[in-house]
Amino acid sequence: MMNQTFLYGIPGSTVKLIAMACMFIDHFAVIFLEMNHPVLSSFLRSIGRIAFPLFAFLLTEGFLHTHSKVNYCRNLFIMAILSEIPFDLAFRNSVFDPISQNTLFTLTIGLLTIWAISLIEETTQKKGQKQYFRIPLTLLVTAAGSFAAWLFRSDYEFYGILAIVLLYVLRTRRMAASVLSCAVLTLIGPAESFCFFSIPLIMKYNGSRGLKLKYAFYLFYPFHLLVLYLLWHTISI
Repeated sequence: MMNQTFLYGIPGSTVKLIAMACMFIDHFAVIFLEMNHPVLSSFLRSIGRIAFPLFAFLLTEGFLHTHSKVNYCRNLFIMAILSEIPFDLAFRNSVFDPISQNTLFTLTIGLLTIWAISLIEETTQKKGQKQYFRIPLTLLVTAAGSFAAWLFRSDYEFYGILAIVLLYVLRTRRMAASVLSCAVLTLIGPAESFCFFSIPLIMKYNGSRGLKLKYAFYLFYPFHLLVLYLLWHTISI
């Protein structure tokens, strides 16, 4: 009999498609509208703030359900590298600019961080003295991941890592995890407050995968950046 949970809410593929759409709107606004239409650009970019919390949530879900954490991390890292040139072209008009790295690097660092936290959880499951080491070790790993994102200047920096960690460690309390992760992101600036609109979507997630879009985001991310850059470059000629 079909799991009743899957009959209600929305599957992961729908959440992913919504996140991709919000991200596309955001990037379109940055590239085409920010200079000449700042008000419209600001509105569209606000919609874009919904994307990262959704991707962060899907990252934690993917980590919990993947058959191979090694392959999951490897694929994400490879696509982060391949996406860097399109990212720099789109936002810096340069083949490489060290001032900022793309979001996939943030997600990769976040994935490594929650992986380390999961290993801490596994080794401290037994009751006793080891239990006291879980919180300080988790904080230490989180600090290391946050520092790496800040040092590497990946998109969302340490705020993104903290959001991912909160979504993972509070995974059994989805509402609290979502609210706290979004609260962390708002520390970046007032515009990030629109990220709270991601919470209803996260809460409606029903635990099913939906359409098989395993590599959709990996391919869409660099491809849409490259297309937007080429289109902007063509129009600007």
